[in-house]
Amino acid sequence: MRNRIIILLPLLFLSVVSFAQIELGIKAGLATESLQGEDFSFSRAGGEDLRFALEDADYGFQFGALLRLPLGEKLTLQPEVTFNSSKTNYRFDDPDTPGSEVVFDERYNDVNVPVLLSYKVAFLRFNAGPVGHFFLSNTNDLSNQEGLDRTFDTFNLGYTLGGSIDIGPLTLDVRYDGNFSKYGETWTFDGNEFEIDQAPKRWIGSVAYRF
Repeated sequence: MRNRIIILLPLLFLSVVSFAQIELGIKAGLATESLQGEDFSFSRAGGEDLRFALEDADYGFQFGALLRLPLGEKLTLQPEVTFNSSKTNYRFDDPDTPGSEVVFDERYNDVNVPVLLSYKVAFLRFNAGPVGHFFLSNTNDLSNQEGLDRTFDTFNLGYTLGGSIDIGPLTLDVRYDGNFSKYGETWTFDGNEFEIDQAPKRWIGSVAYRF
C-alpha cells in the first residue's frame, strides 16, 4: 500500500502542475478577406444581359475565447471559439435602365473553431492548425427584392498559420486564414443560379488577455 502511494504522489503532483498551467483567455481583433472580383451576366429575352459582380471584401471584426493547454516545455495546444462578422461589396446593373446600377453590401456572421498547435522559439510562438467555419446568418440591402435568393454552406473546413508574442498576460497574434473548400455561397436571380468560384483568404490581427 505504501509503495502505491509513493508511486501515485508524483503522478498526482504532475497532474496538478499541468492543470495549474492551463490558461483561459478572451480575445478580439480585426480581419480582412481577400477575394478577387468576379462578373456574371444573365441573358433575358428582348434586352441586354443583366450584370452582377463581386467587387471586394471589407474589414470585419471578431471576438471570442481561447484555452492554452501545455503539452511540453515549448509545445502547447490552443483551441479557440470566435464569433466573426465580415462584409462583402457587390454591384448589380440593368443596362436597359439608365442609372440602375446598385452597389450594395452584404454582412455575414459565422463562428470559427480553430485548434492550433503552438511551438515557442525564444519570445515568438508559431501557430498552425485546422479551422472549422460554422455559418450563422447574413443580411444585405437587396434581401427583400423579388426573385433574389441566397444560400450558404452551413460548414466548411479551413486552416490557419501565424505567429504570436506574449507580453505579460497579453498575447498579440497575427495569422493567415484559408479554406480547403470554395466560398460555399450561391446567388439566385430569377431562377439563374451561380456560385462564387473561389476560396476566401483573410489576415487576422487580434489581442488576447489570458487569465
